[in-house]
Amino acid sequence: MALGIPLDIAEILNFVAIESGTKIEKVHLNSNISDELGIVGDDFHELIEAYSNKYHVNMDEYLWYFHSEDEGVNIWSFIFKPPWKKVEKIPITPQMLLNFAIKGKWLVVYPEHKVPTNRNDITYSNCLWLVLIIGFLVACYT
Repeated sequence: MALGIPLDIAEILNFVAIESGTKIEKVHLNSNISDELGIVGDDFHELIEAYSNKYHVNMDEYLWYFHSEDEGVNIWSFIFKPPWKKVEKIPITPQMLLNFAIKGKWLVVYPEHKVPTNRNDITYSNCLWLVLIIGFLVACYT
């Protein structure tokens, strides 16, 4: 029980369905939230944030890149792998969310790994956008 909220799997299934916009009939105990329900990127991150806030789950150990990818298209990811392409994906299920809510802590044990702190894929994408914007502004004012 998390802070006086009686928890059962029906509560978590309903939460996942509502937060994801998925029909409750499609959400099951062992549904892979990302792959089976199609909740990825920002939608996945928003669901996890809402979950941690509602059920008061300590997320200090949470590593997003093991569970979901970034939002949108990253044209540089074919050269510079983003973090989520450098690790094996670990699925998250409603059953896991229930267990973590009852314990009040994110309990996924992650394998040893090394992910760089810098994101060259994003840096180069930002540089490309900057060049395009500058080019557009120059074209507009000449």
